[in-house]
Amino acid sequence: MFSILRIDTATEKITKEQGDSLEYLLGGRTLSSLLVSEEVDPKCDPFGRDNKLFFCNGALSGTNVSSANRLSIGGKSPLTGGIKESNAGGIVGTRMAQQGLRCIALEGVPAPDAGWKIVVIGRKGTEFVDGSFLAGKGVYEKSELLSEKFGKKAGCITIGPAGENLLYASGIACSDPHGVCSRYAGRGGLGAVMASKKVIALVILDDGPVTPEHIDVEKFKTEAKRIVSLLKENPISSKFTKYGTSAMVDICQALKVLPTRNFRHGVMDGAEQINAQALYDTIKQRGGEGKTQHACMLPCAIMCSNVYPDKDGNVLCSPIEYETMALMGSNLCLKDLDAIAEMNRIANDAGVDTLDCGAAIGVAMEAGLADFGDPKAAIQLMEEIRNLTPLGKILGSGCKIAAQVLGVKHAPHVLGQAIPAYEPRGTKGMAMTYLSSPMGADHTFGFTLRDEEDTLTKQGKVALSKKFQVIGSRMDAMGMCNFVRYSVRNDMAPLFDLIQTRFGVEISATQFDDLVKKTLRIEHQFNTDAGITVADHRFAETFYVEKQPETGEVIDFTDEETIQAMQW
Repeated sequence: MFSILRIDTATEKITKEQGDSLEYLLGGRTLSSLLVSEEVDPKCDPFGRDNKLFFCNGALSGTNVSSANRLSIGGKSPLTGGIKESNAGGIVGTRMAQQGLRCIALEGVPAPDAGWKIVVIGRKGTEFVDGSFLAGKGVYEKSELLSEKFGKKAGCITIGPAGENLLYASGIACSDPHGVCSRYAGRGGLGAVMASKKVIALVILDDGPVTPEHIDVEKFKTEAKRIVSLLKENPISSKFTKYGTSAMVDICQALKVLPTRNFRHGVMDGAEQINAQALYDTIKQRGGEGKTQHACMLPCAIMCSNVYPDKDGNVLCSPIEYETMALMGSNLCLKDLDAIAEMNRIANDAGVDTLDCGAAIGVAMEAGLADFGDPKAAIQLMEEIRNLTPLGKILGSGCKIAAQVLGVKHAPHVLGQAIPAYEPRGTKGMAMTYLSSPMGADHTFGFTLRDEEDTLTKQGKVALSKKFQVIGSRMDAMGMCNFVRYSVRNDMAPLFDLIQTRFGVEISATQFDDLVKKTLRIEHQFNTDAGITVADHRFAETFYVEKQPETGEVIDFTDEETIQAMQW
Protein backbone atom coordinates (compact mmCIF):
# COMPACT_ATOMS: atom_id res chain seq x y z
CA MET A 1 0.00 0.00 0.00
CA PHE A 2 1.17 3.51 -0.79
CA SER A 3 0.16 6.65 1.10
CA ILE A 4 -1.22 9.91 -0.20
CA LEU A 5 -1.38 12.81 2.26
CA ARG A 6 -4.25 15.15 1.45
CA ILE A 7 -3.99 18.70 2.73
CA ASP A 8 -7.06 20.94 2.48
CA THR A 9 -5.67 24.47 2.40
CA ALA A 10 -9.09 25.99 3.05
CA THR A 11 -10.00 24.05 6.19
CA GLU A 12 -6.48 22.86 7.18
CA LYS A 13 -7.89 19.35 7.43
CA ILE A 14 -5.29 16.60 6.98
CA THR A 15 -6.23 13.10 5.80
CA LYS A 16 -4.19 10.10 4.69
CA GLU A 17 -5.33 7.54 2.16
CA GLN A 18 -3.86 4.35 0.74
CA GLY A 19 -3.57 3.18 -2.84
CA ASP A 20 -2.28 -0.13 -4.14
CA SER A 21 -2.62 0.22 -7.91
CA LEU A 22 0.30 -0.01 -10.30
CA GLU A 23 0.10 3.76 -10.73
CA TYR A 24 0.67 4.22 -7.00
CA LEU A 25 3.57 1.78 -7.08
CA LEU A 26 5.32 3.62 -9.92
CA GLY A 27 4.45 7.15 -8.73
CA GLY A 28 6.00 9.98 -10.75
CA ARG A 29 4.11 11.30 -13.75
CA THR A 30 2.09 8.07 -13.95
CA LEU A 31 0.44 8.94 -10.66
CA SER A 32 0.35 12.73 -10.92
CA SER A 33 -1.38 12.69 -14.32
CA LEU A 34 -3.80 9.99 -13.20
CA LEU A 35 -4.81 12.02 -10.14
CA VAL A 36 -5.16 15.23 -12.14
CA SER A 37 -7.33 13.47 -14.72
CA GLU A 38 -9.53 11.88 -12.05
CA GLU A 39 -9.85 14.72 -9.56
CA VAL A 40 -9.43 18.04 -11.37
CA ASP A 41 -12.20 19.54 -13.50
CA PRO A 42 -10.55 20.25 -16.89
CA LYS A 43 -12.57 23.44 -17.25
CA CYS A 44 -11.70 24.79 -13.79
CA ASP A 45 -9.92 28.04 -13.02
CA PRO A 46 -6.27 27.06 -12.44
CA PHE A 47 -6.28 29.38 -9.42
CA GLY A 48 -9.68 28.26 -8.17
CA ARG A 49 -10.83 25.77 -5.55
CA ASP A 50 -11.23 22.92 -8.05
CA ASN A 51 -7.60 22.76 -9.08
CA LYS A 52 -5.25 20.55 -7.08
CA LEU A 53 -1.49 20.21 -6.88
CA PHE A 54 0.02 16.73 -6.56
CA PHE A 55 3.62 16.09 -5.48
CA CYS A 56 4.61 12.52 -6.37
CA ASN A 57 7.88 10.68 -5.85
CA GLY A 58 8.80 7.49 -7.71
CA ALA A 59 8.95 3.74 -7.21
CA LEU A 60 12.60 3.71 -6.13
CA SER A 61 12.65 6.96 -4.13
CA GLY A 62 14.42 6.74 -0.79
CA THR A 63 16.62 3.84 -1.89
CA ASN A 64 20.28 3.72 -2.89
CA VAL A 65 19.45 3.51 -6.62
CA SER A 66 21.20 6.21 -8.63
CA SER A 67 19.11 9.02 -10.09
CA ALA A 68 15.79 7.67 -8.79
CA ASN A 69 14.55 10.52 -6.61
CA ARG A 70 12.97 13.03 -8.97
CA LEU A 71 9.72 14.68 -7.92
CA SER A 72 6.77 15.03 -10.31
CA ILE A 73 4.37 17.90 -9.66
CA GLY A 74 1.00 17.85 -11.42
CA GLY A 75 -2.01 20.13 -11.76
CA LYS A 76 -3.85 22.28 -14.28
CA SER A 77 -1.50 24.85 -15.79
CA PRO A 78 -2.40 28.55 -15.93
CA LEU A 79 0.18 28.90 -18.72
CA THR A 80 -1.15 26.25 -21.13
CA GLY A 81 -4.71 25.86 -19.86
CA GLY A 82 -4.21 22.10 -19.82
CA ILE A 83 -2.72 19.30 -17.77
CA LYS A 84 0.78 19.80 -16.44
CA GLU A 85 3.53 17.64 -15.03
CA SER A 86 6.77 19.39 -14.18
CA ASN A 87 9.55 17.56 -12.39
CA ALA A 88 12.64 18.41 -10.39
CA GLY A 89 15.64 16.82 -8.74
CA GLY A 90 16.71 17.47 -5.18
CA ILE A 91 16.01 15.71 -1.91
CA VAL A 92 12.25 16.18 -1.55
CA GLY A 93 11.39 12.83 -3.13
CA THR A 94 13.75 11.12 -0.69
CA ARG A 95 12.29 12.88 2.34
CA MET A 96 8.77 11.95 1.23
CA ALA A 97 9.82 8.30 1.00
CA GLN A 98 11.28 8.50 4.51
CA GLN A 99 7.90 9.70 5.72
CA GLY A 100 6.21 6.78 3.96
CA LEU A 101 4.56 9.01 1.36
CA ARG A 102 4.05 8.46 -2.35
CA CYS A 103 2.05 11.66 -2.88
CA ILE A 104 1.20 14.95 -1.20
CA ALA A 105 -1.94 16.69 -2.46
CA LEU A 106 -2.72 20.38 -1.93
CA GLU A 107 -6.45 20.93 -2.27
CA GLY A 108 -8.94 23.77 -1.91
CA VAL A 109 -8.36 27.51 -1.77
CA PRO A 110 -8.32 29.61 1.43
CA ALA A 111 -10.31 32.79 1.90
CA PRO A 112 -8.99 35.86 0.02
CA ASP A 113 -7.69 37.42 3.24
CA ALA A 114 -5.90 34.26 4.41
CA GLY A 115 -2.24 34.63 5.32
CA TRP A 116 0.71 32.68 3.96
CA LYS A 117 1.26 29.24 5.45
CA ILE A 118 4.07 26.72 5.64
CA VAL A 119 2.95 23.10 5.69
CA VAL A 120 5.32 21.02 7.84
CA ILE A 121 5.24 17.24 7.49
CA GLY A 122 7.00 14.98 10.00
CA ARG A 123 6.77 11.69 11.81
CA LYS A 124 4.59 13.25 14.51
CA GLY A 125 2.07 14.64 12.05
CA THR A 126 1.36 17.55 9.70
CA GLU A 127 0.79 21.13 10.76
CA PHE A 128 0.26 24.59 9.32
CA VAL A 129 2.81 27.18 10.44
CA ASP A 130 2.72 30.94 9.89
CA GLY A 131 4.71 31.72 6.75
CA SER A 132 4.33 35.50 6.66
CA PHE A 133 8.04 35.97 7.45
CA LEU A 134 8.86 34.51 4.02
CA ALA A 135 6.50 36.71 2.01
CA GLY A 136 8.10 38.84 -0.68
CA LYS A 137 11.57 37.39 -0.17
CA GLY A 138 13.63 35.78 -2.88
CA VAL A 139 14.04 32.03 -3.07
CA TYR A 140 17.66 32.14 -1.85
CA GLU A 141 16.69 34.03 1.30
CA LYS A 142 13.69 31.75 1.78
CA SER A 143 16.07 28.78 1.58
CA GLU A 144 18.27 30.21 4.33
CA LEU A 145 15.32 30.99 6.58
CA LEU A 146 13.78 27.55 6.08
CA SER A 147 17.11 25.86 6.80
CA GLU A 148 17.53 27.91 9.98
CA LYS A 149 14.05 26.98 11.16
CA PHE A 150 13.79 23.35 10.06
CA GLY A 151 17.37 22.22 9.41
CA LYS A 152 19.40 21.94 6.20
CA LYS A 153 18.49 18.30 5.77
CA ALA A 154 14.76 18.99 5.54
CA GLY A 155 13.20 18.63 2.12
CA CYS A 156 11.83 22.08 1.32
CA ILE A 157 9.59 23.26 -1.49
CA THR A 158 8.99 26.98 -1.99
CA ILE A 159 8.05 29.68 -4.50
CA GLY A 160 9.47 33.09 -5.32
CA PRO A 161 7.88 36.54 -5.47
CA ALA A 162 6.76 35.80 -9.04
CA GLY A 163 4.71 32.87 -7.82
CA GLU A 164 3.29 34.88 -4.92
CA ASN A 165 2.03 37.35 -7.55
CA LEU A 166 0.54 34.58 -9.73
CA LEU A 167 2.81 35.13 -12.72
CA TYR A 168 2.28 32.43 -15.33
CA ALA A 169 5.98 31.57 -15.76
CA SER A 170 6.54 30.94 -12.05
CA GLY A 171 8.00 27.63 -10.94
CA ILE A 172 8.41 25.57 -7.79
CA ALA A 173 11.85 25.33 -6.16
CA CYS A 174 13.00 22.21 -4.33
CA SER A 175 15.95 21.90 -1.99
CA ASP A 176 19.17 20.29 -3.16
CA PRO A 177 21.45 18.14 -0.95
CA HIS A 178 22.96 21.35 0.49
CA GLY A 179 19.65 22.81 1.64
CA VAL A 180 19.34 25.36 -1.19
CA CYS A 181 16.06 25.49 -3.08
CA SER A 182 17.69 25.51 -6.50
CA ARG A 183 16.17 22.47 -8.19
CA TYR A 184 13.23 23.69 -10.23
CA ALA A 185 10.00 22.26 -11.49
CA GLY A 186 10.03 25.36 -13.60
CA ARG A 187 7.55 24.87 -16.37
CA GLY A 188 3.84 25.60 -16.65
CA GLY A 189 3.24 28.17 -13.92
CA LEU A 190 2.70 25.66 -11.12
CA GLY A 191 4.38 28.06 -8.67
CA ALA A 192 1.39 30.35 -9.12
CA VAL A 193 -0.99 27.43 -8.46
CA MET A 194 0.82 26.73 -5.19
CA ALA A 195 0.54 30.42 -4.30
CA SER A 196 -3.19 30.45 -5.03
CA LYS A 197 -3.53 28.00 -2.15
CA LYS A 198 -1.61 30.41 0.11
CA VAL A 199 1.10 27.82 0.74
CA ILE A 200 4.44 29.58 0.57
CA ALA A 201 6.46 26.50 1.49
CA LEU A 202 6.17 22.78 2.10
CA VAL A 203 8.67 21.21 4.49
CA ILE A 204 9.25 17.48 4.84
CA LEU A 205 11.33 16.94 7.95
CA ASP A 206 14.33 14.67 8.27
CA ASP A 207 13.19 13.41 11.64
CA GLY A 208 13.78 9.70 11.64
CA PRO A 209 14.24 8.00 8.27
CA VAL A 210 12.30 4.88 7.50
CA THR A 211 14.51 2.09 6.15
CA PRO A 212 12.85 0.85 2.95
CA GLU A 213 11.60 -2.70 3.14
CA HIS A 214 12.83 -5.08 0.45
CA ILE A 215 11.74 -8.50 -0.67
CA ASP A 216 15.38 -9.37 -1.35
CA VAL A 217 17.86 -6.88 0.13
CA GLU A 218 21.04 -8.45 -1.25
CA LYS A 219 19.70 -8.80 -4.78
CA PHE A 220 18.47 -5.21 -4.63
CA LYS A 221 21.97 -4.03 -3.76
CA THR A 222 23.38 -6.02 -6.67
CA GLU A 223 20.83 -4.60 -9.11
CA ALA A 224 21.44 -1.05 -7.85
CA LYS A 225 25.16 -1.47 -8.59
CA ARG A 226 24.21 -2.68 -12.05
CA ILE A 227 22.46 0.64 -12.74
CA VAL A 228 25.63 2.52 -11.76
CA SER A 229 27.68 0.37 -14.14
CA LEU A 230 25.22 0.95 -16.98
CA LEU A 231 25.32 4.72 -16.45
CA LYS A 232 29.12 4.84 -16.37
CA GLU A 233 29.51 2.57 -19.40
CA ASN A 234 27.05 4.45 -21.61
CA PRO A 235 28.87 6.98 -23.82
CA ILE A 236 26.08 9.56 -23.60
CA SER A 237 25.35 9.54 -19.87
CA SER A 238 29.07 9.31 -19.06
CA LYS A 239 29.75 12.41 -21.17
CA PHE A 240 27.26 14.34 -19.06
CA THR A 241 29.47 13.60 -16.04
CA LYS A 242 32.22 15.88 -17.35
CA TYR A 243 30.30 18.55 -19.21
CA GLY A 244 26.71 18.24 -18.07
CA THR A 245 23.98 19.34 -20.45
CA SER A 246 26.17 22.20 -21.74
CA ALA A 247 27.64 19.65 -24.19
CA MET A 248 24.54 20.35 -26.29
CA VAL A 249 25.76 23.83 -27.28
CA ASP A 250 28.29 22.53 -29.81
CA ILE A 251 25.96 19.75 -30.98
CA CYS A 252 23.12 22.15 -31.69
CA GLN A 253 25.42 24.72 -33.27
CA ALA A 254 26.73 22.03 -35.65
CA LEU A 255 23.19 20.90 -36.50
CA LYS A 256 22.08 24.52 -37.01
CA VAL A 257 19.40 24.32 -34.33
CA LEU A 258 20.95 26.55 -31.63
CA PRO A 259 18.18 29.14 -31.02
CA THR A 260 19.52 32.57 -31.84
CA ARG A 261 18.02 36.06 -32.04
CA ASN A 262 14.53 35.16 -30.83
CA PHE A 263 14.56 31.84 -32.69
CA ARG A 264 15.15 33.59 -36.01
CA HIS A 265 18.38 31.66 -36.58
CA GLY A 266 19.91 28.31 -35.66
CA VAL A 267 23.56 29.39 -35.48
CA MET A 268 25.31 32.05 -33.38
CA ASP A 269 28.70 33.51 -34.20
CA GLY A 270 30.87 33.14 -31.12
CA ALA A 271 28.97 30.19 -29.65
CA GLU A 272 32.28 28.72 -28.55
CA GLN A 273 32.42 31.45 -25.90
CA ILE A 274 29.47 29.88 -24.07
CA ASN A 275 29.93 26.20 -24.88
CA ALA A 276 30.72 23.27 -22.62
CA GLN A 277 34.47 23.71 -22.80
CA ALA A 278 34.21 27.41 -21.98
CA LEU A 279 31.99 26.63 -19.01
CA TYR A 280 34.27 23.83 -17.80
CA ASP A 281 37.44 25.90 -18.20
CA THR A 282 35.95 28.93 -16.45
CA ILE A 283 34.85 26.88 -13.45
CA LYS A 284 38.26 25.18 -13.22
CA GLN A 285 40.22 28.43 -13.58
CA ARG A 286 38.21 30.29 -10.97
CA GLY A 287 38.22 27.44 -8.47
CA GLY A 288 36.86 28.40 -5.08
CA GLU A 289 33.34 27.10 -4.64
CA GLY A 290 33.03 26.22 -8.31
CA LYS A 291 32.37 22.60 -9.30
CA THR A 292 32.29 21.05 -12.75
CA GLN A 293 30.45 18.05 -11.29
CA HIS A 294 27.60 18.23 -8.84
CA ALA A 295 24.74 15.95 -7.84
CA CYS A 296 21.25 17.41 -7.69
CA MET A 297 20.08 14.36 -5.74
CA LEU A 298 21.63 11.56 -3.72
CA PRO A 299 22.75 9.11 -4.87
CA CYS A 300 23.65 10.00 -8.46
CA ALA A 301 26.36 8.43 -10.60
CA ILE A 302 25.93 10.95 -13.44
CA MET A 303 26.48 14.20 -11.50
CA CYS A 304 25.64 16.36 -14.53
CA SER A 305 24.99 19.50 -12.48
CA ASN A 306 27.56 22.22 -11.80
CA VAL A 307 28.35 25.16 -9.53
CA TYR A 308 29.36 28.29 -11.44
CA PRO A 309 31.55 30.72 -9.46
CA ASP A 310 32.06 34.44 -9.90
CA LYS A 311 35.51 35.91 -10.52
CA ASP A 312 36.31 35.67 -6.81
CA GLY A 313 35.40 31.98 -6.64
CA ASN A 314 32.12 32.50 -4.80
CA VAL A 315 28.98 30.71 -5.95
CA LEU A 316 27.14 32.76 -8.55
CA CYS A 317 24.65 30.17 -9.74
CA SER A 318 24.03 26.45 -9.49
CA PRO A 319 23.34 24.93 -11.88
CA ILE A 320 23.65 26.40 -15.37
CA GLU A 321 21.97 23.99 -17.78
CA TYR A 322 22.02 23.91 -21.58
CA GLU A 323 18.41 25.05 -21.89
CA THR A 324 19.23 28.22 -19.96
CA MET A 325 22.52 28.74 -21.80
CA ALA A 326 20.55 28.76 -25.03
CA LEU A 327 17.38 30.65 -24.06
CA MET A 328 19.26 33.28 -22.04
CA GLY A 329 22.45 33.09 -24.09
CA SER A 330 22.36 32.40 -27.81
CA ASN A 331 18.68 33.30 -28.11
CA LEU A 332 19.60 36.80 -26.90
CA CYS A 333 22.93 36.78 -28.80
CA LEU A 334 24.84 36.90 -25.51
CA LYS A 335 28.38 35.55 -25.48
CA ASP A 336 29.08 36.15 -21.81
CA LEU A 337 28.81 33.24 -19.36
CA ASP A 338 28.84 35.61 -16.39
CA ALA A 339 25.82 37.44 -17.78
CA ILE A 340 23.97 34.18 -18.40
CA ALA A 341 24.80 33.00 -14.87
CA GLU A 342 23.61 36.29 -13.38
CA MET A 343 20.32 36.08 -15.28
CA ASN A 344 19.94 32.48 -14.18
CA ARG A 345 20.50 33.45 -10.56
CA ILE A 346 17.95 36.26 -10.76
CA ALA A 347 15.41 33.88 -12.31
CA ASN A 348 16.01 31.32 -9.55
CA ASP A 349 15.62 34.00 -6.91
CA ALA A 350 12.45 35.42 -8.46
CA GLY A 351 11.11 31.90 -8.89
CA VAL A 352 10.55 31.87 -12.65
CA ASP A 353 11.18 29.49 -15.52
CA THR A 354 14.45 30.40 -17.28
CA LEU A 355 13.10 29.08 -20.59
CA ASP A 356 9.89 31.08 -20.72
CA CYS A 357 11.53 34.23 -19.35
CA GLY A 358 14.51 33.88 -21.70
CA ALA A 359 12.09 33.52 -24.59
CA ALA A 360 10.07 36.51 -23.34
CA ILE A 361 13.21 38.66 -23.21
CA GLY A 362 14.00 37.57 -26.78
CA VAL A 363 10.55 38.79 -27.76
CA ALA A 364 11.18 42.07 -25.90
CA MET A 365 14.46 42.54 -27.77
CA GLU A 366 12.73 41.96 -31.09
CA ALA A 367 10.16 44.54 -30.02
CA GLY A 368 13.00 47.06 -29.57
CA LEU A 369 13.08 47.24 -25.77
CA ALA A 370 16.77 46.26 -25.77
CA ASP A 371 19.45 45.32 -28.25
CA PHE A 372 20.35 41.73 -28.97
CA GLY A 373 23.80 40.99 -27.62
CA ASP A 374 23.62 43.58 -24.81
CA PRO A 375 24.30 41.72 -21.54
CA LYS A 376 23.59 44.72 -19.30
CA ALA A 377 20.20 45.28 -20.92
CA ALA A 378 19.35 41.57 -20.67
CA ILE A 379 20.20 41.51 -16.96
CA GLN A 380 18.14 44.65 -16.44
CA LEU A 381 15.11 42.98 -18.02
CA MET A 382 15.54 40.09 -15.60
CA GLU A 383 15.69 42.63 -12.76
CA GLU A 384 12.35 43.99 -13.99
CA ILE A 385 10.90 40.52 -13.41
CA ARG A 386 12.44 40.22 -9.95
CA ASN A 387 11.22 43.71 -9.01
CA LEU A 388 7.71 42.99 -10.31
CA THR A 389 7.52 46.16 -12.37
CA PRO A 390 4.69 46.35 -14.94
CA LEU A 391 7.12 45.28 -17.67
CA GLY A 392 8.53 42.60 -15.37
CA LYS A 393 5.08 41.14 -14.77
CA ILE A 394 4.53 40.94 -18.52
CA LEU A 395 7.85 39.16 -19.12
CA GLY A 396 7.30 36.95 -16.08
CA SER A 397 4.05 35.75 -17.60
CA GLY A 398 5.91 33.98 -20.41
CA CYS A 399 6.73 34.60 -24.03
CA LYS A 400 3.20 34.14 -25.41
CA ILE A 401 1.76 36.93 -23.28
CA ALA A 402 4.86 39.08 -23.80
CA ALA A 403 4.50 38.72 -27.58
CA GLN A 404 0.81 39.59 -27.46
CA VAL A 405 1.40 42.69 -25.36
CA LEU A 406 4.47 43.84 -27.30
CA GLY A 407 3.08 43.09 -30.76
CA VAL A 408 5.65 40.50 -31.83
CA LYS A 409 4.43 37.88 -34.31
CA HIS A 410 7.43 35.55 -34.10
CA ALA A 411 6.50 34.15 -30.71
CA PRO A 412 8.41 30.92 -29.93
CA HIS A 413 5.85 28.80 -28.09
CA VAL A 414 3.40 25.95 -28.54
CA LEU A 415 0.27 25.76 -26.38
CA GLY A 416 1.48 28.88 -24.58
CA GLN A 417 4.75 27.35 -23.35
CA ALA A 418 8.08 28.57 -24.68
CA ILE A 419 9.96 26.37 -27.13
CA PRO A 420 13.00 24.70 -25.53
CA ALA A 421 16.49 25.10 -26.92
CA TYR A 422 16.20 23.40 -30.32
CA GLU A 423 15.17 25.61 -33.26
CA PRO A 424 12.26 23.56 -34.64
CA ARG A 425 12.63 24.33 -38.35
CA GLY A 426 16.02 22.64 -38.27
CA THR A 427 14.94 19.51 -36.37
CA LYS A 428 11.61 18.19 -37.57
CA GLY A 429 11.54 15.39 -35.00
CA MET A 430 11.75 17.86 -32.13
CA ALA A 431 9.22 20.08 -33.93
CA MET A 432 6.71 17.23 -33.94
CA THR A 433 7.40 16.55 -30.27
CA TYR A 434 6.71 20.21 -29.46
CA LEU A 435 3.50 20.15 -31.51
CA SER A 436 2.09 16.98 -30.00
CA SER A 437 3.01 17.36 -26.32
CA PRO A 438 0.01 17.78 -23.98
CA MET A 439 2.26 19.87 -21.73
CA GLY A 440 3.11 22.62 -24.23
CA ALA A 441 6.45 22.69 -26.06
CA ASP A 442 8.63 20.24 -24.11
CA HIS A 443 11.91 18.67 -25.19
CA THR A 444 11.94 15.96 -22.52
CA PHE A 445 8.55 14.71 -23.73
CA GLY A 446 10.12 12.97 -26.74
CA PHE A 447 13.77 13.82 -27.40
CA THR A 448 14.47 12.76 -31.00
CA LEU A 449 17.49 14.87 -31.93
CA ARG A 450 20.18 12.25 -31.33
CA ASP A 451 18.29 9.73 -33.48
CA GLU A 452 17.31 11.88 -36.44
CA GLU A 453 19.25 10.67 -39.48
CA ASP A 454 17.86 13.58 -41.48
CA THR A 455 16.76 16.48 -39.32
CA LEU A 456 15.36 18.56 -42.19
CA THR A 457 12.62 16.36 -43.63
CA LYS A 458 9.36 15.50 -41.94
CA GLN A 459 9.17 11.97 -43.34
CA GLY A 460 9.00 9.43 -40.53
CA LYS A 461 9.07 12.06 -37.81
CA VAL A 462 5.58 11.34 -36.49
CA ALA A 463 6.59 7.75 -35.78
CA LEU A 464 9.99 8.81 -34.44
CA SER A 465 8.47 11.34 -32.06
CA LYS A 466 5.93 8.79 -30.82
CA LYS A 467 8.71 6.27 -30.23
CA PHE A 468 10.61 8.70 -28.05
CA GLN A 469 7.50 9.98 -26.34
CA VAL A 470 7.25 6.48 -24.89
CA ILE A 471 10.98 6.19 -24.16
CA GLY A 472 11.09 9.59 -22.42
CA SER A 473 7.84 9.06 -20.58
CA ARG A 474 9.15 5.81 -19.11
CA MET A 475 11.52 7.79 -16.92
CA ASP A 476 8.87 10.31 -15.84
CA ALA A 477 6.54 7.39 -15.15
CA MET A 478 8.61 6.20 -12.22
CA GLY A 479 10.47 9.26 -10.95
CA MET A 480 13.79 8.53 -12.66
CA CYS A 481 16.21 11.10 -14.08
CA ASN A 482 15.65 11.42 -17.81
CA PHE A 483 19.31 10.70 -18.54
CA VAL A 484 18.91 7.14 -17.30
CA ARG A 485 16.95 6.46 -20.49
CA TYR A 486 20.15 6.23 -22.52
CA SER A 487 21.25 3.21 -20.52
CA VAL A 488 17.94 1.33 -20.47
CA ARG A 489 16.02 2.50 -23.55
CA ASN A 490 16.40 -0.89 -25.24
CA ASP A 491 15.99 -2.96 -22.10
CA MET A 492 14.08 -1.81 -19.04
CA ALA A 493 14.75 -5.11 -17.23
CA PRO A 494 17.30 -3.61 -14.79
CA LEU A 495 14.67 -1.22 -13.44
CA PHE A 496 11.93 -3.86 -13.43
CA ASP A 497 14.27 -6.17 -11.49
CA LEU A 498 14.77 -3.47 -8.87
CA ILE A 499 11.02 -3.04 -8.49
CA GLN A 500 10.58 -6.79 -8.19
CA THR A 501 13.25 -7.15 -5.49
CA ARG A 502 11.90 -4.09 -3.66
CA PHE A 503 8.15 -4.79 -3.77
CA GLY A 504 7.75 -8.32 -5.07
CA VAL A 505 5.79 -7.05 -8.07
CA GLU A 506 6.68 -8.27 -11.53
CA ILE A 507 6.17 -5.85 -14.41
CA SER A 508 6.60 -6.83 -18.04
CA ALA A 509 7.89 -4.45 -20.68
CA THR A 510 4.56 -4.62 -22.49
CA GLN A 511 2.57 -3.97 -19.34
CA PHE A 512 4.74 -0.99 -18.48
CA ASP A 513 4.57 0.59 -21.93
CA ASP A 514 0.81 0.07 -22.01
CA LEU A 515 0.62 2.09 -18.80
CA VAL A 516 2.87 4.79 -20.27
CA LYS A 517 0.58 5.04 -23.31
CA LYS A 518 -2.46 5.15 -21.03
CA THR A 519 -0.88 8.14 -19.28
CA LEU A 520 -0.43 9.88 -22.63
CA ARG A 521 -4.07 9.17 -23.52
CA ILE A 522 -5.48 10.59 -20.31
CA GLU A 523 -3.28 13.69 -20.60
CA HIS A 524 -4.57 14.43 -24.10
CA GLN A 525 -8.14 13.66 -23.03
CA PHE A 526 -7.86 16.13 -20.16
CA ASN A 527 -6.78 18.84 -22.60
CA THR A 528 -9.60 17.99 -25.01
CA ASP A 529 -12.09 18.25 -22.15
CA ALA A 530 -10.50 21.58 -21.20
CA GLY A 531 -11.36 22.90 -24.67
CA ILE A 532 -7.89 22.63 -26.24
CA THR A 533 -8.00 21.68 -29.93
CA VAL A 534 -5.44 20.89 -32.60
CA ALA A 535 -5.58 24.56 -33.56
CA ASP A 536 -3.80 25.28 -30.28
CA HIS A 537 -1.07 22.76 -31.09
CA ARG A 538 0.65 24.99 -33.62
CA PHE A 539 3.68 27.23 -33.85
CA ALA A 540 3.29 30.91 -34.61
CA GLU A 541 2.51 31.42 -38.31
CA THR A 542 5.96 32.86 -38.96
CA PHE A 543 7.54 29.44 -38.40
CA TYR A 544 5.45 28.09 -41.30
CA VAL A 545 6.14 30.88 -43.81
CA GLU A 546 9.58 32.28 -42.96
CA LYS A 547 12.55 30.06 -43.77
CA GLN A 548 15.26 29.49 -41.24
CA PRO A 549 18.26 31.23 -42.90
CA GLU A 550 20.77 28.45 -42.22
CA THR A 551 18.66 25.53 -43.48
CA GLY A 552 16.05 27.12 -45.71
CA GLU A 553 13.41 25.13 -43.86
CA VAL A 554 9.95 25.98 -42.56
CA ILE A 555 7.58 24.00 -40.39
CA ASP A 556 5.60 21.84 -42.82
CA PHE A 557 3.59 19.53 -40.58
CA THR A 558 -0.16 19.40 -41.04
CA ASP A 559 -2.77 19.31 -38.30
CA GLU A 560 -3.56 15.74 -39.35
CA GLU A 561 0.03 14.69 -38.68
CA THR A 562 -0.06 16.36 -35.28
CA ILE A 563 -3.25 14.47 -34.45
CA GLN A 564 -1.57 11.19 -35.46
CA ALA A 565 1.24 11.90 -32.99
CA MET A 566 -1.29 12.48 -30.21
CA GLN A 567 -3.25 9.27 -30.74
CA TRP A 568 -2.53 6.40 -28.36
